[in-house]
Amino acid sequence: MLGSLPAVVIVVAFVVVIYAATSIRVVKEWEEVVVLTFGKYTAKRRPGLRFVWTAIQRGITIDKRVRTTQFQTSGTLSKDNVPVALLAVLFWQVVDVEKAALRVSDYMSAIDMAAQATLRTIVSQTELKALLVDAATVDALIAEKIREKASAWGIEVGNVEIRDLTIPPSLQDLLSREAQARAEKEARRIDGEAEVVAAEHFVAAAKLYGRPDLAFNLRALNIMIEAVKSDSNTMMFFPTELVNALTSLKAATPIPSESKKESGG
Repeated sequence: MLGSLPAVVIVVAFVVVIYAATSIRVVKEWEEVVVLTFGKYTAKRRPGLRFVWTAIQRGITIDKRVRTTQFQTSGTLSKDNVPVALLAVLFWQVVDVEKAALRVSDYMSAIDMAAQATLRTIVSQTELKALLVDAATVDALIAEKIREKASAWGIEVGNVEIRDLTIPPSLQDLLSREAQARAEKEARRIDGEAEVVAAEHFVAAAKLYGRPDLAFNLRALNIMIEAVKSDSNTMMFFPTELVNALTSLKAATPIPSESKKESGG
């Protein structure tokens, strides 16, 4: 049967089959292909077995999966003139392949440059304390600014996460001492409140002994007892005033059991 066909027809059919075979494009599930026919946008090819005709059409494959871009700034001055090195990660994905292919020459480089420029701008407008203690707000602000730029490229920005923030060692020592001072101040405040409560109880105890002026001496004795409990090898020296006060208190306080024995005798 093939022998009855003209040779030209056979050659043409063979060329068509080869041409069709070379024009087959397998589009993966997470991809989409933008098709340009003679340089003009004409269609999109979704996942599956698709044709992009060789020499007539050109296919630009766009990955639509979520991607991460790591970006950083080094030595950028914060609003209060502190050099900051900050490392952050941006989560994004292409949602409009037509814009990504036609409105920007390289959308991956564009999102990277936009992220770095935005990071430098935000750091220069933010004080160091806000960068340290309010990272979530800074993350959201950076993401919002990048989103404003990337939406024109068909890119959806998810979120930004600050991974690392480095400041000069001298400033790290200063912040460490400041934090320690705040902790010590809070500890002293709590000790003071506890001391007020203890003083009230010792004043009440001194009144029961009939010696309101003894409250301070009772508190001093309590402190000494606590010190001995914490370390059995501690040598304690009692003030003469405390010993005299306790001796006079003992002499002035009647002992009920002895009184009963004397009365019974």
